[in-house]
Amino acid sequence: MSLLERTETRLAGELQHDPDQHRASILREICDLAETRICLRVRTQILPEILEPIAADIVVKLWRRLSYEGIASEGADKISTSFVEDILAEYEPDLEAYQDSVDQETGSKKIRFW
Repeated sequence: MSLLERTETRLAGELQHDPDQHRASILREICDLAETRICLRVRTQILPEILEPIAADIVVKLWRRLSYEGIASEGADKISTSFVEDILAEYEPDLEAYQDSVDQETGSKKIRFW
C-alpha cells in the first residue's frame, strides 16, 4: 500500500466532499513533504516500506494542522497559538532504530558528536 493510499484510508471521512480535488492535491503535496523529510532523516532515497505507517501518521498530523491539530499551547485570555516545531521529533526513536538496523546490516559505522 502506498503512502498516499494509507493516508487516504486514515482520512476517508475528511476527504469525502472535495468536488474540485483541491484538497487531494494538497494531500499529495503533504505526502511528498513527509516522505522527503523521513528519507533525509534516515539517509535513503526511497521511503522504506517499514516506515510508511510512520509517514502516514505524520501526513495526518500535517493535514489536520491545517485545521489547528497539533497545537502545543493556546491561551484563553488572549489569542495565541503555537505548533510543535519538529513534527518528526516524536518518531525520532523509531527512525533511529531503523537507521541502526540498516547500519548493522550494511556494516556501516556511525560517528556521533555530542
